[in-house]
Amino acid sequence: MVTTDKFDDLLTKLGTGWWNAMFIFATGYWNMHLASNTLSSPFVAPALNYTCVPPDNGYTLISTTFNPSGSNTTTVNNCRYYTNETEGGGFEEKACSDWIYDNSTYTLTLTSQFDLVCSREYMRATYQSLYMFGTFIGAPINGLTSDRFGRKTSLSLGVLTYFSLAISSCWLTSLPAILTFRFILGFIHPAILQTGYILALEVCEPKYRSILGVLASIPWAMGTMIWGGVAYLIRDWRWLQLAVNIPSLLILPILVFLDESPRWLIVHGRFEKASKTLDKAARWNHVTLPPQEELHALMHTIRQEANMGKSGVEKQEAKRTYREKVIHFLLHLLILFRTHQLRIITCILCLKFFLVSLIFYGMSLNAVNFSVDPFLYMVLSGVVEVPAYLVSAPIVARCGRKWPSIVLYFISGVVIVAVAFIPSDMKVLVLVMAQVGRMCISAAFQILYLYCVELFPTEVRLQGLGYCTILSRIGSMISPFITELLGPVYPSAPSLVFGLGALVAGLATLPLPETLSRKLPDTIADLENKASELIRLENCGAEKPEEEGEEAMEDEESELAKLRA
Repeated sequence: MVTTDKFDDLLTKLGTGWWNAMFIFATGYWNMHLASNTLSSPFVAPALNYTCVPPDNGYTLISTTFNPSGSNTTTVNNCRYYTNETEGGGFEEKACSDWIYDNSTYTLTLTSQFDLVCSREYMRATYQSLYMFGTFIGAPINGLTSDRFGRKTSLSLGVLTYFSLAISSCWLTSLPAILTFRFILGFIHPAILQTGYILALEVCEPKYRSILGVLASIPWAMGTMIWGGVAYLIRDWRWLQLAVNIPSLLILPILVFLDESPRWLIVHGRFEKASKTLDKAARWNHVTLPPQEELHALMHTIRQEANMGKSGVEKQEAKRTYREKVIHFLLHLLILFRTHQLRIITCILCLKFFLVSLIFYGMSLNAVNFSVDPFLYMVLSGVVEVPAYLVSAPIVARCGRKWPSIVLYFISGVVIVAVAFIPSDMKVLVLVMAQVGRMCISAAFQILYLYCVELFPTEVRLQGLGYCTILSRIGSMISPFITELLGPVYPSAPSLVFGLGALVAGLATLPLPETLSRKLPDTIADLENKASELIRLENCGAEKPEEEGEEAMEDEESELAKLRA
């Protein structure tokens, strides 16, 4: 932490001004436009009512269920029809290939354009899942490219490529091409979200870093609200995609003024470029930097300390044989299961990340079951995220991480499960309950990242976050299939799955210790030694200095940003 402290002192001298605001505004603006593309399936590939159009010699399949009470049920099969083309004059059942769609809500969607119904209905869930799969693949690769080639380079290429492809996809006429673009957009997604977040944090004055860590989620909530409003006004998926993505190009010229992270430049030995960047920051913020000789001496010190540990690891790695390298790699993968306490933390956090991501994205995409108006549902989903993000910070600073999380999980689980038993005609109550559940799970998601950072020892913190992020991506990939495939067959199933998942996440939190105002463990041995003490001292109502918890949050923000979705 010596290197970080020295550079943070330099950032404190720079202060906060127009230079820092430029990074925060630009990255927040582009992050806001990610929401519409990430959550596009409810309006681009929604579930539609449709009617089979059989050929002239075909007949629609109609079945009637006779109940003893006299309330008979008649259903129409719009996926198959009868035809009397057989030689013996009998009837043959065939799959329908032509449909009429209900265009009362949408004028043109991928569903109606490419007939994503019946046997092809799974393609609607695939459309959403491919984006999440892209983020799953792209996140670690983006981390490597961002560290290797720089934050600004990764962000600039990401912004230019992402929004160019998003706009170009509006003219595609092939479903495989659209799905391919969808995967690529997900792949590039971390280059904007993660890299932009890292860049903004690395130029942020230390005393405002915790605030920025919380406020960084607000553009996403705003983008969700705007996405629902624009979709209400434009019902054609092509024009809708154009309308939400073209504004992202308005501030592309700001890329010319954005600078590379001076922290990254110093660590990579590019002192002249770092010096020019810091001079520009000082001019924009109207402050005076230390003399050039002192500044360059500080840069050399930071560079040496940053590479000291790295060079030692490289030398040790060079001495190993190929067989030893393979064994070392396999053991490194299993290090999170080495000890009893670490196994408990790893398994519980991986389960929680999987469940919370599944619920968060599932609740975002399940407007059909939770609201009669999908546009209102999307707008309200963004609205409830704002208090969820803003309130979570003071709550965890005062009451800790464990019990606020458990309360949020249980409230979310109870209200979401209750939705499954509310009569379908009580749409307002269903909408309110669903949004309460979504607000609680959003706040719990925000707390979960911080809790995860504080539970894993420094020795394996990044690896632990990596495991959890993988499980989180898997949960987000599965959620569209629950809402799009399971929901239409069993309308109450998504509510039960998401609600029970939240309750399981709450129960799984019980064995974990509280971490508020506790020193972060540095090694696995340190974790094991302090495990019993942490459990004994957990008390949400006890007086604990808030500053220590906030400092822990600040120390880990940069590591957290690399793996956050």
